[in-house]
This record gives sequence, structure tokens and C-alpha cells, in this order.
Amino acid sequence: MLRKLAIIVGLAAALSGCARVSESKFNPLNWFGRAPEVAAEGTVARKPLVPAQAEVTIVDARVLIETLSSASLEPSTNGAILRATGIAASQGFFNAELVLADVTNGILTYDFRVERPSGYEAIGSANSRQITVATVIDAAVLRGIKAVVVRGASGAKRLSR
Repeated sequence: MLRKLAIIVGLAAALSGCARVSESKFNPLNWFGRAPEVAAEGTVARKPLVPAQAEVTIVDARVLIETLSSASLEPSTNGAILRATGIAASQGFFNAELVLADVTNGILTYDFRVERPSGYEAIGSANSRQITVATVIDAAVLRGIKAVVVRGASGAKRLSR
């Protein structure tokens, strides 16, 4: 019995490399015939979920950081890294980001935005309310820039290149 099984397995392995086996009657996939092809009656026009004319408006509900402590522009291989540190009004502020606000006359302006916590807000010490964020500014963007401004709620820092 083991000998017959070995012969069958060997024969199946040898025949599996043959290109004509895929079209022959020895192939089990061909025993019942191929499924008939059904011609499509035409394409169905589907409406998109969002119309092409729809205007997308993104509302940023985050507020500016209460106090902007420091800002620095550090060179990197791809451009520069803009890093800013601020102190929030209370503990629990999150989702901090430097958001590009404006580019005029060679001056990049970023807003230091944070999301206000809902519910109980403890004041705590200044160290416990400190938030640091950073963003990468591409070298192509920096090509015509002479200064970078980071804004907070109580003031701004201007960094010259």
C-alpha cells in the first residue's frame, strides 16, 4: 500500500510540471467543465458618496497655547526642524501641533494649537503644564524663507534664518 501511494505521489509531482496537464482530462479541475462566461449587460453608473462639487471645510476647534516659552529652528538633512515649547492654561491639554497659518513676504507663520480637555481641569505647576511640539519644514519650502514666526495666545516668537 505504501508503495502504491509513493508511486501515485511521484507521478502527480512529475505531471504537475507539465504545461499540458492544465488542459488535459487528468486535471481534476477540468472534470466538470468550465463555467460559461456571462456577458455583462452594460456598466452600472454609480453615484459617488461625495459629489465632486462638494467643498470640504475643516474646522480646527483647538485653541492657541496660553504662553509660548521657547521656539527654535534646527537644521536637518531634509530642511529644518521647528520646535516650540509652551505652557498651557491648565493640565490635560492634548493634541498639540504646529499648524501652518500663513506664508507671506518670505515669512512662515505657525500657530501652536492645543485641544482643551473636557471636564475637570487642574491648574498644577508650570512644569506639569509644559507641552513641546515639533514639525519638519522641507528644504524646498525653506528656499525662499527669511524668517519663521510661531504664535501663541499671549505672544509670538520670530526666528530668523
